[in-house]
Parts: sequence; C-alpha cells; structure tokens
Amino acid sequence: MKSYTECFEELKDDPLSAAECIHCLQKHGEVVIFSDEKKRLILWREEFDNYPVPFMEKISQLLEIHTRDDYEKMDKKFNLTMY
Repeated sequence: MKSYTECFEELKDDPLSAAECIHCLQKHGEVVIFSDEKKRLILWREEFDNYPVPFMEKISQLLEIHTRDDYEKMDKKFNLTMY
C-alpha cells in the first residue's frame, strides 16, 4: 500500500487537484482538519511530523481556505469530508 506522502506527488496548482489530494490522504487514513490557530487545513500528524506542513499550506492556499467558513464552502463544493 502506498504511503500517505505519495498523495502529494500528484498535487498540481489548481483547486481540484488539492481536493483530490485531500481525498487521497483520507483514503490512507489521514485526518484532515481545519485549524483555527493556524488558519489552514492541517493533518493531525503535524503534531509530531512536520513533513506535510508545506503541502497542507499549499492545499489551503489553492482552495482559498483561511477560515472555518471557507472550509465549509469548499467542503460543499468538493466533498472534502467524504471519508
């Protein structure tokens, strides 16, 4: 089975690609949440692993997610919480 890190390999500079990356991460058992503190999407594992930080920052920028309301709008558009 692929590692969750392989999900980032297909990440392009468009919102659909960012949403597909989130779906891939979730399929690998990763927990994607919005952080009010960081004002972006994070992986739960960021508590102990900094590897995904730049990717999650990029995904948040591509989806224009800076607030919880932004996250809810993008969730409705791309079904980000489908898993």
